Amino acid sequence: MHPNDFHQLNHSFHNCLFSNLSKSVLQDYNLAKLELSQGDFKTASENHSLVFKQEVPSAMGNSTIIERWWFVTFASFIVVLLLFLNHSPGNNNISVLQNLTMPIEAFNGFPMHKQSPMPPSVPLSGLQNSKPALPCLQTANLPDLSDSVKQATTSFQQPSGLGDAKPSELSDKIEARTADSSLVSVLEAQNQEQPKDNDDEVPVTMEEGRKCNIFEGKWVYDPKESPLYDSAMCPFLSETTSCRRNGRPDKEYEKWRWEINECLMPRTCWKGLEGRVVIVGDSINHSQFESLACLLYSAIPGLSSFDARNRVFRAESYNLVIQFDWTEFLVEVLVNKTDGKKTLKLDSLVPTARKWKDADIMVFNTGHWWANRLRWDFFGYKRKVFADMKIETAFKVAMKTWARWVEKNVDTSKTTVYFRGMSPPHFGKNWCYKSTRPIMDESYKLTFGKSLKEIVEQTLQAMRTPVKYLNITRLSQYRVDAHSSIYATKQGKFLVLRKQKPPTMVADCSHWCLPGVPDTWNHLLYASMVLERSKSISTTLNILT
Repeated sequence: MHPNDFHQLNHSFHNCLFSNLSKSVLQDYNLAKLELSQGDFKTASENHSLVFKQEVPSAMGNSTIIERWWFVTFASFIVVLLLFLNHSPGNNNISVLQNLTMPIEAFNGFPMHKQSPMPPSVPLSGLQNSKPALPCLQTANLPDLSDSVKQATTSFQQPSGLGDAKPSELSDKIEARTADSSLVSVLEAQNQEQPKDNDDEVPVTMEEGRKCNIFEGKWVYDPKESPLYDSAMCPFLSETTSCRRNGRPDKEYEKWRWEINECLMPRTCWKGLEGRVVIVGDSINHSQFESLACLLYSAIPGLSSFDARNRVFRAESYNLVIQFDWTEFLVEVLVNKTDGKKTLKLDSLVPTARKWKDADIMVFNTGHWWANRLRWDFFGYKRKVFADMKIETAFKVAMKTWARWVEKNVDTSKTTVYFRGMSPPHFGKNWCYKSTRPIMDESYKLTFGKSLKEIVEQTLQAMRTPVKYLNITRLSQYRVDAHSSIYATKQGKFLVLRKQKPPTMVADCSHWCLPGVPDTWNHLLYASMVLERSKSISTTLNILT
């Protein structure tokens, strides 16, 4: 009701009910009405009461008039109160606020929102889904992105000499052959024929897109926005990654975030992360799996489940299942039942590869275990067994076996494949024991696994099926402070006590604490998903804020 309507109604009440009141009564009533229109409800009510008790003529002094007056006064008070509440300054309809959108402007060719009062719920694919969208994680300064993940798209060349030999079973009785076998010589010769890339973070052979590379940047100390979850509240962390639970006294290693040089990180909302995600690799890739589970669990507490035995995280309300397949080499390992000797079958993937099929997202990694020759005894290739072979040669054959499987089994219209680069350990001069700060020297480089890293990049370049390369090696090598160090346990016992050796000899400088560096890998995984699917999104790119 408009305030003018109220005054007209009040005037009609006055003419109808109080035409026979005495002059003094009318004067007091008019004064009360003025007070009422000015919002002095208490004074008006008291004055009206006083007037009617003292000056209503006895001829009209029956209880009916007084009761009617009190009814009118009370009704008027209610109407004014409703008008006041409905027209008070600053009161807006909340449904209007929820639909506000901020102006959009272009940044490096990508439109973005400066700000948004609440995260939008548009999936990355651009299609509305009946399932609710995963909520955003609250990170700082996350408004923009640009092309960054370099994609291997060059034409595939069939490796000469390897052919299409089908995997064959090796007998338990292994006959070791000499290293100067003609087959080994051919394989090693092929390995030497391939030119090596330079040591740039992004190989020159990768497709050149926009110059904003999400893997080039610096670590920024940001205690207000990091970490994104509490390790004590995440039930999925293993003994290797639960550093604070294992007694690590400092927390500073959790408070660094990766800041890209030439563009800003997209808000990590996980929109579009749906279907089946398969992560395959060694224990370090398992840490990435744990990190992703904890990040999602913190965003949707109570709406997910975790099967530790089968290593499966489920958020069925969001149509999301994340699985981990533990395989250190990607290729099959045969163990002799008699003497326990191990043979790497370089031309055969692990039997569990059949479970990878039809996943929506695949994340692969291998490399660390290849650097330690003591982890296996023989090499198997084309029904032959070899006692010795250069690591680079064997690794290259294994990577080509994996590449052929991807070419044959991955439907690129359904599945996106990622390969995570090698995670750097910190041994020797840059020992991680007692380190509490990142390495700030940007020129610092590790040499661990350099030749294996080059083979990975060469393999991805030669593939017909596009594979996204998560090149996290260099950005991770600065984080000497973030390893598990001595704050890791095995079967409930600290490594220092278990091995009865000094801390400097047992510090784990390969695995990472969580929260920590693997969280950044997953943020970059999400950023690459945004880049991959941005072409199918409307030009407003509502996932950005």
